Amino acid sequence: MNETAATPLLPASEPASLLASGTTAAIVQEPAPVAAGAADTKLWSSFLVSLLALAFVLGLAWLLLRLFKRAMTPRAVNGQMPVNVLQAVALGGRERLVIVRQGDHEYVLGVTATSVNLIDKRALGAGERSSIEDGKD
Repeated sequence: MNETAATPLLPASEPASLLASGTTAAIVQEPAPVAAGAADTKLWSSFLVSLLALAFVLGLAWLLLRLFKRAMTPRAVNGQMPVNVLQAVALGGRERLVIVRQGDHEYVLGVTATSVNLIDKRALGAGERSSIEDGKD
């Protein structure tokens, strides 16, 4: 049976002469007392870093949404404005009445599963707006 002597723990402030007497002892360093202000400062700094990271991510998401919206906005091709659907009304299971605007004309279309028929065409005057676009019936 191997007998081992218990190693006494000595604080770092004890003189080293106790160790020279042949006793094996481990020196325990006591942790330095942390001021309450230092811990509070560390908490605030990590809170601010988290807040800045959140602001950066939200700003990046906002920028990407604006760029995506700009990319998805229809633009004039060869000098012609794109077709805008102003209103669509379901008439049956697969039939619709659709009002579209292309440039300075409005079209009323009958749309079925197999065909698209022009019902009415109206030219818009300068500065004239559709009552549908204004929200009036």
